[in-house]
Order: sequence, then C-alpha cells, then structure tokens
Amino acid sequence: MANLDLAAANAILKELYDGQKVQNLTYAKNPTLALMPKDEEAGGKYYPIPLQYEVNQGRSSTFSVAQANQSSNQYVEFLLTRKSDYDVATIDNQTLEAAATDKMSFIRTATALIDGAIRGATISAASSMFRSGTGTIGQISNIAAGVITLTNPADVVQFAVNQTLQANLTDGGGAPRVALGYVIARSIRNGTITVSATAQGGVAGSPALWANGDFLLVQGDNNAKFSGFSAWLPMTDPTSTDNFYGVNRSVDYRMYGVSYDGSGQPIEEAIIDHSMLLTREGGETSHFVTNYGSYSALIKALGTRREYEQMSGPAGIGFTAVKIDGGGGPIKCYSDRSCQPRVGYMLQMDTWKLHSIGPVPKILRYEDRVEMLRVYNQDAAEARIAYYANQGCNAPGWNGQTLLSA
Repeated sequence: MANLDLAAANAILKELYDGQKVQNLTYAKNPTLALMPKDEEAGGKYYPIPLQYEVNQGRSSTFSVAQANQSSNQYVEFLLTRKSDYDVATIDNQTLEAAATDKMSFIRTATALIDGAIRGATISAASSMFRSGTGTIGQISNIAAGVITLTNPADVVQFAVNQTLQANLTDGGGAPRVALGYVIARSIRNGTITVSATAQGGVAGSPALWANGDFLLVQGDNNAKFSGFSAWLPMTDPTSTDNFYGVNRSVDYRMYGVSYDGSGQPIEEAIIDHSMLLTREGGETSHFVTNYGSYSALIKALGTRREYEQMSGPAGIGFTAVKIDGGGGPIKCYSDRSCQPRVGYMLQMDTWKLHSIGPVPKILRYEDRVEMLRVYNQDAAEARIAYYANQGCNAPGWNGQTLLSA
C-alpha cells in the first residue's frame, strides 16, 4: 500500500481549501470584516488614497473681491502601505506517516491545524479593523502574582491561552519592556488573564517591570498592525506634527472624521445626535458598529420599538442589525466582538475599503502552489497563513467615533 506522502497530502488539501471554505472560516463570526468592501489587488510600493477637502474660495457678492480671493482646491493623498500578519502551524512527520494508511485521519489532523491558523489570522485582522495599528489589545489595571485585571474587562476576548505577550509603558510609544508574559489562563467573568513569567504552561508570575497602566500586545506586533477605525477616526484631534501616511491631518476634520462624545446621553440619543452631525457635513451614515455590551444596552433602550434587518455578507453569510432613523436615513446598528468597550463607529461603508494582496487571510502557497511546506530544520511540515493588507478611507469626514455611556 502506498504511503500518504506530502505531495499526496497537498493534493487532498487543495481540494478542501477552496475560496468558499476559507470565506466561511473567515467571515462567519466577524461581521465588519465580512461587510467591509475589499480590494484584493493592492500591489505596488504603496496604495494612494487621494482626498479633496476644500474647494476654491474665490467667492463674494462683489466681483472684484471674488476675483482677488481665488484659491486652489485643497488636496491630500494618503500613501497607504501594507502590513503583514502571520499564523504558522506545524505538524510533525511522524503524525503524517502514522496516517499513511488512513487518509481521513490525516485530513482531520491537517484541516484542524489549518482551520485553527486561519481563524487565528482572522481574529487578528478583525481586531485590527477597530484599532490604531500600535498592536495594543488591552491595558493593565492591576497586576499581582501574574493575574492581570484589565482596564476594560471586555478586552479579555482579545487574549488567548498560549499567547506570548509584551507590555509597553505607552500605547505604541517606543520599545516594549524586555520581559515576556505567557498566557496560561483567562477569565471572561472577571475580565482577567493570568500569565507566567517563565514559559508557556509555567507557573503564574508577573514579568519583570510590568506595571499597572501598561499596554499589552502580542509579541512582535508593536506598531506593526494595520490602521483601523480608531486610527482613521481618532477621538483626539491630531496635532500640528501629525504624519498619517504622509498627511498632516490637523488642518481639517475632513481628514480625520467627526467624532462625538455621547457618554453623557442614552445610547440611542447619542447615535441619533452623532448621525445628525455627520449628515450636516455631507455624510450618509449607513452603519453603526459597537461591542456586545453597548449593543445590548441599545436593544434594551429600544424596547418594543426594535426593528431588525438582515445584512448579507460574502458566501451567503448573514448578520442581524437593528435599524435606527438617523439624520440621513435608516442606520444599520450591529455588534462586533472585536470592537472596543463603550465605543461605536458611525460609518458610511462605501467610503471604506480593505486593501490587500489577495484575500485576508490566505494560505501562502508561493509559486509551487503547495499548502504544506517542509520545515528545513525539523522533521515536520508547516502551514503558513497570512495577509498583506491595510484599511483605507477616502472620506474620513463622513465617518466618526462615538463614545458611549454603556
């Protein structure tokens, strides 16, 4: 009986991992990633996003004044660069050979491995869509004997057992602390994670110099993630030294969005008032996305006035939204596990795009089109899942971040 060698295994895997399966794994639990328009041919050194934020101001009721006060239209161009993200999974050769007479055994082992890597890369991409690109996924409120209480308990969904973490004194400022923390437990109920200072599966302990207030990130992610909503739509106005993909946005909000502090209002009122501001500025808000906690508060506030709508994503995947009448018409409000607590984003979805080389994520096949690669220094093969992407917006001024009360 012929052995199931690596070449034969790859032939089987190619049959399994068509676009439909990868889309199902990627989009099923990640509505914003699914709904975001895609550009999968964003090659080249960078991707230019031009923006006109002002028109000629040669206007007056007096002709001579209008003639004298003419000015140029004002343009900027964001030079968007791609960011890389990887999830690598290895299967040892003994396992491959043990499955030589039972192809289904190998398939189950290999697909579980690759499915997990696809989901890992997907979670990373979905999380990045809401964040600023610094890599931060949570902040330490308190650390004692390796038990970390997070500033925002809901951020616990960003952490996983066996992650290797770094801590940084500031959010993306400078190099992280040298000591690493290895996640050995997490508690959804308490909003805590427990780390070891020695190794994966080690005993609980606080890494050297980790302190209350530190920002947490996965090792290697410091200032390496792509720019999500909170980068494009900051709550704090950019300063005069701003340089966002080659653009100083401090000149005009139309380059960084109209954000709104609704933390002192009921959530429904905050959504409506924020949408009114964006409509006044020419925007047409189509979607409002927030976290599960805030979405729950919205559902409760609406009571019997709730009106649901089904949203369609790729591969026939559907998501449920509740409709609110905003300043420019109905707004589809929905929840996403990757959104930060007590924050929402007012979006005109057709102004956004996820620019990438190929799908986000994808199985790296290189030129030989092989899914499982031999590891040169191990008796093993590995699957490499990755994406090269960044998030762009061609009209930030028609979008904004909303601070919420709950």
